[in-house]
Amino acid sequence: MSEGQLKQNPPAELIREISESHSSGALRLGNDPARAVVYFEEGTLVFAASNLRSHRLAEILKRSHALSKEQFAKLPPNDEELANLLLQRGLLKPEVLLAIRANQVSDILRSSLLWTDGTWQFDPRVSVAGDTHVAIDLKGLLLECARHLPDGYIPSRFVTKEETVVAANKNGYEANLLPPEAFVLSRVAAPITLTELYTISGLGEGETVRVVYGLSLCGLLQRSHWPVSTISTDSSIPIKKTVVSSRPAPAPPAEAATSPIDEEADLNALFARLDETTDYYDVLGIDRQATIEQVKSTYHSLARRYHPDRFHQNAQLRSRVDAAFARIARAYETLSDGTLRVAYDTQYASKTDRSSPAVGRGGTQTDVNENQRATSSFQQGLAALRSNKQQEAIRLFAAAASLEPRNASYRAHYGHALIANVQTRRAAEIELKAAIALEPNNASFRVMLAELYKVLGLYRRAESEAQRALVADPKNEAARLFLSNLKT
Repeated sequence: MSEGQLKQNPPAELIREISESHSSGALRLGNDPARAVVYFEEGTLVFAASNLRSHRLAEILKRSHALSKEQFAKLPPNDEELANLLLQRGLLKPEVLLAIRANQVSDILRSSLLWTDGTWQFDPRVSVAGDTHVAIDLKGLLLECARHLPDGYIPSRFVTKEETVVAANKNGYEANLLPPEAFVLSRVAAPITLTELYTISGLGEGETVRVVYGLSLCGLLQRSHWPVSTISTDSSIPIKKTVVSSRPAPAPPAEAATSPIDEEADLNALFARLDETTDYYDVLGIDRQATIEQVKSTYHSLARRYHPDRFHQNAQLRSRVDAAFARIARAYETLSDGTLRVAYDTQYASKTDRSSPAVGRGGTQTDVNENQRATSSFQQGLAALRSNKQQEAIRLFAAAASLEPRNASYRAHYGHALIANVQTRRAAEIELKAAIALEPNNASFRVMLAELYKVLGLYRRAESEAQRALVADPKNEAARLFLSNLKT
């Protein structure tokens, strides 16, 4: 049996550790006068109990109005006796009772996970009595816990700002993330230190730490320096540890880290390749016969090498990388989706069949045709938007931006249309930033980006972009109205 103080090992971290180690046993938590015990089987939380009256099964049943007052009159107060009697008398169906008990366990955890003072004990010899095993969203509860812990407490759970975090395998888990959480998670494309994450998140140090803590508790991020309790040494089941290097791990040989000179040459080669093509397959550097898995693998490899966040300290280079990576992301979104890929292949084949050689000064007939088609797609997109046909507008704006990637207006309108879908807001930011890189003094594009940041809950960044819009155009009414609404 192991034990300790909750100041050193809070409940959420203990539960995460037990789950990661696939341990079995009972975790007893004490925060006078409250007591709770949480049971695990091979790392899975199966049940929890508490001495607080509000957590008793009878109280849960009263609050849920599952039984009438008359039915409650002669029922025993003990949880297990009460549960058995309810089933024997047919007052509740087994599946209904199990759902109520799952809610009971969730309520116990919501309370005890917030304890930052008290004691804990873990005994691997103890198992839950009876066959009551509940299924709860433990990861969701751990994430919820991080959202409600005191502001000054969470920073104490990080030893150094040079600690590294890296995205973890979700294993099918889909969390209901808040906008700042989704935003930070999208920024961790490769191992990154907390200091670097503060710089690029724009959320402020306190909020960034809270988000990282929550995402790490629920397993969406992996930290390099989790405080470890003595559970790992006392438990009869050895802990399976996932260790993240304190510095970013070296890339595989095929993607070996390059010197600054090589990196510059690498980027120039990328820019040159993208300048010569509009074909999504060439943008990613893959064959037309590539599988979906190969498309994804190639994209992740490119993201590790060329993600704009790697170049945040070089503003001039960052703008070019933003524009390049936007094209990479757009190619990936199309070719990794079976339906979109078929449509793209059909369109590309049709375009190739209609192509003809150069016929005059200033470019080829193909260039003229592409410019005309880009203009037509953009105008049709505006018409679709006015008719409230959002998906059609997105498709048309994407076509225009693909045909003329250096047209800032096409990129901006495409990015603005993507804001409506929570799944495409990262792509929206990339497109809007690419448009601004092409036309830095366009106030309208900056207002669009400010609207995106407002939707993401990044109000300081939204305000900053709106203010930049006013610097570019002091008479811009959209920027003034946006700032006025933001402050109310």
